[in-house]
Amino acid sequence: MELQTTRRDLLKKATLAGAIGLLPGLALADGKKGKSTRKRLVRIAHFTDAHVNSTGAGSKWLGKALEHVNSIADAPSTILFGGDMVFDGTMVSKDQMAAQWVEFHATLRNNNSIPVKYCLGNHDIWGWGSTQVDPREPEYGKQWARDTLQMDHTHYSYDESGWHFIVLDSISKFRHGYIGKLGSEQLDWLDRDLAAHADKPTFIMSHIPLLSACTTFFGNSEVDGNKWHVPGTLMHIDARHTKDLFLKHPNVKLCVSGHIHMVDRVDYNGVSYLCDGAVSGNWWKGNFQETPPGYSLIDLYDDGTWKRDYIKYGWTAEG
Repeated sequence: MELQTTRRDLLKKATLAGAIGLLPGLALADGKKGKSTRKRLVRIAHFTDAHVNSTGAGSKWLGKALEHVNSIADAPSTILFGGDMVFDGTMVSKDQMAAQWVEFHATLRNNNSIPVKYCLGNHDIWGWGSTQVDPREPEYGKQWARDTLQMDHTHYSYDESGWHFIVLDSISKFRHGYIGKLGSEQLDWLDRDLAAHADKPTFIMSHIPLLSACTTFFGNSEVDGNKWHVPGTLMHIDARHTKDLFLKHPNVKLCVSGHIHMVDRVDYNGVSYLCDGAVSGNWWKGNFQETPPGYSLIDLYDDGTWKRDYIKYGWTAEG
């Protein structure tokens, strides 16, 4: 299936002249003080948790978000989709899964001309939570998403404009569901990849956060009234291992994730961990807690620093 298609007569790019909905307090920069001589090398957009269904508002509003980012005069070179492209693949039939992917691809085809790259989310995986889906189906698990998104591997890396980019596969099968975990094989690959690109500042994208603060505000995070509980479905269970790898490879500057539908930032050992809000917000029902539907623009500089702006694209309630 062709993914890098363009919309006919796409809106001519023009400065939004203040129309970009930059949220107060969410322009999270690297904190560098004083006059800077740094040079921006690349701008990317991070779209995560779009949750497009075969019916409903998802495709319409993802389309609006894509039109929004395409209309920026200083547009990003790439859109990084951070996972959960479709509403839910874990519990649905084959026909329902197919319909969701058709709707997602049609939305991109009709509303986007910027190159895209993908990271798998838990909702992009078919059948893991269902007793009605036969695991012998050729599309079972991650295979359907890999095929339709044309991903040779679910984790990979590439270079762009002086930065090294790594896309991780957060989703490991656990019992009848999943946890955030890389596993030994992917950790070994990550170690080798970071060593091979030690001369470049590195940007890492995962679906599930490697490290996050806002996971404590998601769902029932208190246990017995006196303990915080962050399950492996919300944050990587192997974060100690990735932390140790990043100490070994100080070229890692920035780790970006989604999954939680909230915006936060954690700085630890010279690495900034950013969690971004969802394009879908509260699964197309408005804000999720304090975070509205949106996407991020992230600028990456020649000195290894960065700047993030979280953008409201104009979602409004319907009906």
